[in-house]
Amino acid sequence: MANPYDGKVYLWHWEGDAVGEATVNDVVNTLKNYGSVVDGLFIKTSNGTEWQGKYDSKTALAINSASDVAKWVNAFASHNLEIHIWCVVLGKKIDGEIEKVVKAAQVPGVKSVILDIEPYDGFWEGSSSDVVRLMTGIRSALGSGFHIGISVDPRQRWYSTIHPDAWRPYVDSVHPMCYWGEMVRTPEDVLTEAYVVWGPYGLPIYPVLQAYGVSSDSIREAQDIARSVRGASGLSYWRFGSIGPVEFAAINDEFVDEEIGPDKVWRRYDWEKIIAPYDSGYMDGTHINQPSTQVFSELTSVRGHPIKYKKTRADRDTVWAIWRPNLPAAGTYEVSVFVPGTHATSTQARYHIHGISGVGTELLVKLNKSRYSDQWVPLVVYQFEDSADGAQVNLTDLTGESGKEIAFSAVRWRRVIEQAKPNERGGFDAPVGTAEERMSDKLWPGTWFDAVGFGTYYGDTIKSYHTGADLNNNKPVWDTDANAPVYSPADGTVTFSAVLAGTWGHVIVIRYDPLPDGTVVWSRMAHVNNPLVREGDRVERGQQIGSVGDAFGQLAYHLHYDIAKTDILEQQPWHWPGLNLDAVYQHYTDPKAFTEAHRPKRS
Repeated sequence: MANPYDGKVYLWHWEGDAVGEATVNDVVNTLKNYGSVVDGLFIKTSNGTEWQGKYDSKTALAINSASDVAKWVNAFASHNLEIHIWCVVLGKKIDGEIEKVVKAAQVPGVKSVILDIEPYDGFWEGSSSDVVRLMTGIRSALGSGFHIGISVDPRQRWYSTIHPDAWRPYVDSVHPMCYWGEMVRTPEDVLTEAYVVWGPYGLPIYPVLQAYGVSSDSIREAQDIARSVRGASGLSYWRFGSIGPVEFAAINDEFVDEEIGPDKVWRRYDWEKIIAPYDSGYMDGTHINQPSTQVFSELTSVRGHPIKYKKTRADRDTVWAIWRPNLPAAGTYEVSVFVPGTHATSTQARYHIHGISGVGTELLVKLNKSRYSDQWVPLVVYQFEDSADGAQVNLTDLTGESGKEIAFSAVRWRRVIEQAKPNERGGFDAPVGTAEERMSDKLWPGTWFDAVGFGTYYGDTIKSYHTGADLNNNKPVWDTDANAPVYSPADGTVTFSAVLAGTWGHVIVIRYDPLPDGTVVWSRMAHVNNPLVREGDRVERGQQIGSVGDAFGQLAYHLHYDIAKTDILEQQPWHWPGLNLDAVYQHYTDPKAFTEAHRPKRS
């Protein structure tokens, strides 16, 4: 079945009382003015047996009937925007719930329905037999061709509580709620768990990303991981009404134009092509006088594309596949393969890559697919020749193994226009900013600035000399730095991570590995929200350790960052010399000057 979310971006809408807009046309105007990549909304139409409008005081936006749904559909369609509906089903009054879901879904122009199934009070309370009864009724009314998805909490501990096996025969996609801010985790951590838990379910996954109460950098990080690592072919964001211009700017940044790969190299891209089985540029066949349809088995990947698979061969190849991208020009390209979470157990898949400059025939790359699950895995980054039909990837079932399975899935080409590899000997970067900004020549990245400065006297709240830098970012709007990621400037060990009295808030102290000349320094990051490390943890340069905070509302959002040249912060994380300027210079050093002098070399 074709998936209506492929290649698209949606926002979730809860109720009129949760947004600033007064009419449906106002909602449309907001999307057109700010959401340049947004394709439509998922609107909530019912809660159990009740229309959602029962809980909504804004008459113009309330949904109390199918005709209200039609009002949304028609207004959106006139601007080439889509309406999908979502419903909370409770499993309490099955017939009434079926009626509400069906009436809303049968409105002409509604593209799909997503059932919100969560393991909390006020959500699904039914048994597995109630699932069957509910879904049998919905499917009999809507037919097998109407797309039905489920939205779930992606964490392992909640998986079995919603009877996933009972829903499986009736639904077409999974929409895991990846709310890293709510869960006090990193986007990568939450998305990884979502795919580990729900990948084996055997349905396309379209992550729901948090877009409220988190930094725009973390939104970009989450959507880049979802697309570039996990292969998500469509995304949605919770929720309309809590997404402002800064969040919209992140969401509109749809193309993954830069990334730090598993080889720790930062790359910038400007062109991408993905070829999956049955796409133009893909072909396969056999050497055994049988059509490939009789030799391959198939599955649908978590990104919604078909994957062919079969048993490996130890002695000879019996099937082959070719992917030809028709590259736009000669240049450096990254070639990656999507490895599914099932039917990809080969440890010696042999990819033959053609068209590489300076290579006479082909480059053989062996891939241990058993190490990966539902993710893109880079094979090579090389200069390819200027030949439209020269570049291609070949794969057969010959791996030298018996009893394994090999998957023939999607291959991705991305043109690399810039890349940089940090020096393995370490070095210091700024503790804030995007990956690209932290690798630039400008130390305080982008629009970040130091509001106070090292050794500066200030006496607004407390008379003292400053021990470090107060890093702020108020562009494009005030408090752009609120909850922005905080990164470890270098490799080291956390010696303190806890809340201190006064206006310190949560403080993280790191002792860094010795520099080439043997120098050891410590840093202190203060007023941190959402701390992600504990005392004793090892950290690497560029690893997120928390978010920019405001000392629990006592201060404006900013990051206090200082570097100590003695172990004073390991002994006294709260150390503050006050008006003793000699003590400032005795124990601390200018973090800007120090970091500029110890940047990692890049090539």
